Amino acid sequence: MEELYPLLKSVIIFFLLVVFIQLLKRQGIFNDSHQPVFNRLVTELALPVTIFSTLAISKIHADQILAATVMVSTIAVCCFLAYVACRAMKLSYGKTGALVMLAGIGSTSTMAYPLIRQTFGANSEALTLGLIVEEFGACIPYFIIGVPITAWFGSRETNQASEVWPVIKNFFVSPIFIAFILGLCVSQVPAASSVMAGDFFTTFFGYFANGLEILVAVSLGLMLRPIDLRPILPLFVLIVSIKLFLNPALIFFGATGLGLSGLATEILVIEAAMPSGAIAAVVAGRYGCDGALASALVIATYLVSLATIPLMIFLLL
Repeated sequence: MEELYPLLKSVIIFFLLVVFIQLLKRQGIFNDSHQPVFNRLVTELALPVTIFSTLAISKIHADQILAATVMVSTIAVCCFLAYVACRAMKLSYGKTGALVMLAGIGSTSTMAYPLIRQTFGANSEALTLGLIVEEFGACIPYFIIGVPITAWFGSRETNQASEVWPVIKNFFVSPIFIAFILGLCVSQVPAASSVMAGDFFTTFFGYFANGLEILVAVSLGLMLRPIDLRPILPLFVLIVSIKLFLNPALIFFGATGLGLSGLATEILVIEAAMPSGAIAAVVAGRYGCDGALASALVIATYLVSLATIPLMIFLLL
């Protein structure tokens, strides 16, 4: 509970940055062509370096793996509920595949980590826990299980077979995953971990970590744009209900029911409260599901999360 107000402050500051970037975009300083550049700066530079530097000086504990288990179990429940709702609404396979993934997969890499870092500062325990939950509880299960499921729905929609392995392979050779593995390896070598904790590397990595929040804010600010929700209003309500309300609530009750620490519960709720992940929309379009619908819903959940993230933090923490 003592981190509630710093967390709320961090959320407000982060989204004020996003609003500021939107204003700069309207002034013509930024345009849509800049978004891929900032996306790559986040996913291929600032975030991988920050992941490596955090894990390299940390220790992995059993309760962190338990927290990741709570996350992946909750995601599975939310995806299943979305599937049941889609079947009840008699939606096509393409729409169903997109909605199932959007209901469970959140923007943990790009949004949750900066918020955790803003809130807990240099608290490596909180940062490490967030990374373990993100990778083992969301990212790895999504690319091993979620992508094939999306491809199956897409193949039923298009009556064409989909090659899933290239996307899975790209994840396992991505800078984020490589940084995660290298950080874990270094953390198990005391001499190397001590070197990474020295003043030189602490200062060096600090430049990247300090720039992560603004890079993410720029990327998000460039992505947001007005959309017409009227044609997809029932689907929008479904995703918002499951992803932004039910998901963090289930995470909270699961964490408290298993007796996880207050810090673990807070990290889990923060990550569960994130809007739907853009990667789910990209993969949906790539494998024959309704990518346009998925993209519109991702943007919509980002906009709604401006209100729901502080609300869920207030109600649950």
